Amino acid sequence: MHFKMITFSTNVATTGKLYRTYDDCVHVDELICHTMEPPYRNNSEYISCIPAGEYRLKMTNSPKYGPCYKLFDVEDRTNILIHKGNTVDDTKGCIMPVSTFGVLNTLNGTVFAGLSSGNAYIKLMNVFAGDSHTLEIKRF
Repeated sequence: MHFKMITFSTNVATTGKLYRTYDDCVHVDELICHTMEPPYRNNSEYISCIPAGEYRLKMTNSPKYGPCYKLFDVEDRTNILIHKGNTVDDTKGCIMPVSTFGVLNTLNGTVFAGLSSGNAYIKLMNVFAGDSHTLEIKRF
């Protein structure tokens, strides 16, 4: 199955929408969830969002996050996962599925956040269903 993620990056975060795509002319793309990543920082490992491109997705078992998906073929990057989280401080350059956006009060003050990540993550994992997929990322 093929998925695409359309994103927009600011100096605070990269937000996006993740869609299931169809090859036929009968179906329209289906929005699965919103996404959140760090801002684009020259594809620097652990601090940047993932560059535009097409990547393989495969189920893995992370020691920290448990069952999740891993992206492969990202130039100059390794260990990029799709996992739960709410703010850019919750990730080291990975993709976090979220239901919507808002603000959270944290120890560091009020910050921009993705909300209901757990619900979005469960929905995404159900759609991915343990299978391998392709993810196309488009950056705007």
